Amino acid sequence: MFIAILFLLGLSFGYAAGWPWALLAFIVPLGLIVAAPDRSAGAIVVGLVVTAVGLLAGFVLAARSAEHRHA
Repeated sequence: MFIAILFLLGLSFGYAAGWPWALLAFIVPLGLIVAAPDRSAGAIVVGLVVTAVGLLAGFVLAARSAEHRHA
């Protein structure tokens, strides 16, 4: 469930925020890491990678949307 939430978080920030502000999406997984009582390295890496993949997908969707608006 958290993987889907982190992906949607990255997707929405990548689509709506743009390049430098989209990196704020990493605050949520980092906050979860700090608050977690059991810090599993695998879960940390998966959370950050899923957020990054969502960001990239958001950037691609934003670029395609801008391309269709200007065409």
